[in-house]
Amino acid sequence: MLPDLDTACFDATLPLAVAPLPGTATLGRETRLALRVLAAPAPREEDEAGAARLEAKLDLALEVALMARRPHVPGVRDCRIGLDALAWHEDDAHRHAAGDTLLVTLFPHPDSALALELPVRVEQPAEGGRGCLARLLPVFDEAGRQMWERWVFRRHRLALQRR
Repeated sequence: MLPDLDTACFDATLPLAVAPLPGTATLGRETRLALRVLAAPAPREEDEAGAARLEAKLDLALEVALMARRPHVPGVRDCRIGLDALAWHEDDAHRHAAGDTLLVTLFPHPDSALALELPVRVEQPAEGGRGCLARLLPVFDEAGRQMWERWVFRRHRLALQRR
């Protein structure tokens, strides 16, 4: 059972890795670029065929390039992703204390090599079958924040439509 988040969020089973935060909390270039891809507008109906083909080719080129950089993707975990926080299932072998700063590497699709590296601070460690809850550290600039929110809201709306 994952902790509830107090903002718009979505549940997913995604590749996710957690490690101690090395150095300072910043948003890396690869994560900023990944957010641009995730927040890109969907193609409109009038140009869908041509745009979809071009988008598929670009997605393939991106994935092939990233597969060389990230040959191993972590195992999937149940997670809940919100505007200001993340929660994920944590087994007892990887316990984190409240206040720990971590680097969460999140892959937005199970078959993707595209990764978001997000610095977080643990707010509620995993206990008694509940997931670990962590708040995103303030690393987004205004444009990055808007892209993150666009992606989370898009996935939140899709989750509501599927119910």
